[in-house]
Amino acid sequence: MSTTEKIRIDPSEWDAQERGMRAARGQGPDGTDAATSCYRRVADALITYPGSEPPEDFAAAVAAHVARHEVGIERILWRVLLVVFVLASIAVTAIYGGRSWQVLHLWTGDAAMGWMSAGAACAVLSWLFSRLLEFADHGTHLGHAR
Repeated sequence: MSTTEKIRIDPSEWDAQERGMRAARGQGPDGTDAATSCYRRVADALITYPGSEPPEDFAAAVAAHVARHEVGIERILWRVLLVVFVLASIAVTAIYGGRSWQVLHLWTGDAAMGWMSAGAACAVLSWLFSRLLEFADHGTHLGHAR
């Protein structure tokens, strides 16, 4: 957001904030007015607030948690959901496939259909190659286990 208006800061309020911060740090006298004592309480709270650093073993704990739950029910449900999605896609394509392809072709035009087909082919090939690499890597690990 850009603004051309200059923000007005009340000098007495600014001074009360500064006096409250100095009082909380022990660098000045305790505030006697209400505004300074309020700002001192805020500064005290900010100074004594615990640090927000993660524990030293945070990354190892997260990795161990993921490894423990990787073979849980979520993975099974994910595969079931994927199968349901594929079956629903096949059913929708069988029922509405011809008409929806024609509508998509009329809506996008010849050039866009070519690019969309090329993009889909790239995505499918990328997925296939990643599966082949995983399979080859898995086979390599099995060979070393003997």
